[in-house]
Amino acid sequence: MKSKSFFFLCCVSLIFVFASAYPVDARTPKTEKIAFSSNRSGNWDIYVMNPDGSHQSRLTRNQGLDVSPVWSPTREEILFVSDRDGVMDLYVMDADGRRLRKVFRDTAKRIEPAWAPDGERIVFHAELPQWSIQTATIHGRDVKQVASADRRGGNPSWSPDGTEIAFVDDVEGSRGIRILTLSSGAVRAFLPKESPWMYSPAWSPDGERLAFTWYKWGVGIDKDGLFVANRDGGRLKQIGKATLGTFSPAWSPEGDKIVYTEEPVDGDRQIVVIDVHTGKKKELTHRGMNITPSWFNPINLPVMPQPDLITTLWGEIKAD
Repeated sequence: MKSKSFFFLCCVSLIFVFASAYPVDARTPKTEKIAFSSNRSGNWDIYVMNPDGSHQSRLTRNQGLDVSPVWSPTREEILFVSDRDGVMDLYVMDADGRRLRKVFRDTAKRIEPAWAPDGERIVFHAELPQWSIQTATIHGRDVKQVASADRRGGNPSWSPDGTEIAFVDDVEGSRGIRILTLSSGAVRAFLPKESPWMYSPAWSPDGERLAFTWYKWGVGIDKDGLFVANRDGGRLKQIGKATLGTFSPAWSPEGDKIVYTEEPVDGDRQIVVIDVHTGKKKELTHRGMNITPSWFNPINLPVMPQPDLITTLWGEIKAD
């Protein structure tokens, strides 16, 4: 009896420790979701849906333009871009659309945000005063310029291990992907021997691969292809067929699928999910134009002791 009571007290103590380290808001979605932006209502707003395209619901309702949503690592918040105050800048809201607030106190042109894996910092493309890749805390403090990237560059993506940032820079008319090592500040070219015009790098969940868009001669005239390669450039592979436009790839949490924006015909952009291994794809949206998807799965949240387990254990102790 004493041993079980001691075990129960240890479990309760661990709950409080883990809960303080990994707080999970009650409004965090309990199932997989994809956030995206759509103009189906006549205005660009943030929406969420299930990975099969079902249950699409609107989170923002503002006359401004709301785009580029990205889930926080804890899945409790969504970071996005809006011009609701007159300039494209960064905003954050709870996963259910509540408690919407501006990230920075000042107003400047900041776009294309991404989270650091620690959930405390963000990276973005900003015009302050020249275009560059910058980092800051999610509370808008400790702003740092970490790399140059002109107006046509950007698209930063923070590696899952927190050590690198992939981004796009236009050097002498060649738009290519660069990888910044944060500890040293060194920047190297990704796939330097290949033709340029690569866009939108996205790290795989294990940090071993990059998905990206490539406008490559030979893929198709005036068409973009979706590609995947190892972080060192090895095992380069095209996923699916080239289309008129391919934008904003984002990995599934398991790393077996990629969701992205596809423009199969001029002026029609929809969210599509594709299997990395088979190339089989499915269109998830059909109304209006839909862009900038971001995917999360709650099973990847930190594992904590469950209250129902403690309730069961307490019942066993009382029975003894």
